[in-house]
Amino acid sequence: MAYSSVRRKYTIVGIDPGTTVGVAIIDLNGNAIEVFSSKNYSVSDAIARIISLGKPLIVASDVTPTPSMVKKISTIFASPVHELDDSLSTEEKIALTKGEGYEYKNVHERDALAACVNAFRRYKKKFSQVQKKTPTGVDVEEVKALVVRGVSISAAINRLISAKEEKKKATKEEKQEEKKGGEEGESENIRRLRRIMKGKAEQIEMLEGLTTALKERLEEKELEIGSLAQKLDSMRSERKREIEEAEEIRKRDREIERLREEVKAREEENAELRKITERLKGKGKREVKGGKRIKMIKSFSRDAILDTDRKYGLKKGDVVFLEDGSGGGASTAELLAKKGVAAVIYGKELSHFAADKFFEFDIPAFSTDEIPLLLKEEDDGDFAFAFVNQHILNEKKEEWESERMRKKMILHR
Repeated sequence: MAYSSVRRKYTIVGIDPGTTVGVAIIDLNGNAIEVFSSKNYSVSDAIARIISLGKPLIVASDVTPTPSMVKKISTIFASPVHELDDSLSTEEKIALTKGEGYEYKNVHERDALAACVNAFRRYKKKFSQVQKKTPTGVDVEEVKALVVRGVSISAAINRLISAKEEKKKATKEEKQEEKKGGEEGESENIRRLRRIMKGKAEQIEMLEGLTTALKERLEEKELEIGSLAQKLDSMRSERKREIEEAEEIRKRDREIERLREEVKAREEENAELRKITERLKGKGKREVKGGKRIKMIKSFSRDAILDTDRKYGLKKGDVVFLEDGSGGGASTAELLAKKGVAAVIYGKELSHFAADKFFEFDIPAFSTDEIPLLLKEEDDGDFAFAFVNQHILNEKKEEWESERMRKKMILHR
């Protein structure tokens, strides 16, 4: 940024803070210098822009109480805030910014412009008096600046005249000393250096203001970083909690679903068991004259035996019917024998391994050719029970027992 050695003019600054910040700057004659707005404009950004356009004498807002951003900027510039008794209405702001060569692009710029124009109008009469009373050779703007700071017009003029006379006196003394010093070339160099120093002083003043703005920006960024770090930590913690809660909910949902399935299975099993119990107790049981009711096993396999045992129970003394006796071997026969059955009737043919195992456990086994079925009884669409002639069954068992005894006698000879 380039800086001019010309003294910066005093300005009145209006600020409309918010997400979109509006800034308006006018001179002490009420002429607009610049009106602008920007989104997410920080205090430091505003300070840097204001410094580049003049030396703020008054800082103003369109509302009361004065916003913190406006107070902060006024403190940095050591400029008084134009306090309001009441916030400006929309109608007042439109009237204040109408004409006078004022232009704005949005309500934020309008509100900022209305704020500084309203401040100017408060001092307008006083500024006119300053303009009339200030003698030639006295800086009118400096008189206005002193008046704004609470000095009377006459006292401000006298103070500036005294300062000017002291400056002239000091300058005269400097010149006399320069003459005493000798060479004109050297005096000219000294005067040139003084002019340069004066310009540098102006630049230093502006740079100090800019430094203040940059410090403000740094503080804002540090606060923003701290705030974002806290927000990030909070979001991470919140996200972690959400993930943990979601996982807990998923586990709970899976457990609920598992329990529902288990309850459903138990209900179905209980319903089935109730039916079986009713059947076993004889509810709806058919009677066949001279017949014995026996339990049916669909196939001579481990699964079929266990299924019948689960549904209807296989207990000591039961007579069972194997619809297909060809599929089982010694181990299958042993499983059935250990259930305690008293006799087996089978369809098709038993393997000799199964037959030997039944004989080993003293269980008679008869084909349906020997003991024909009288009737099959259904349970839920499946044949679960059958009837055989009790008299024939007893006869066959006696014959089998006699044959067993005979074979044992032969074996012991």
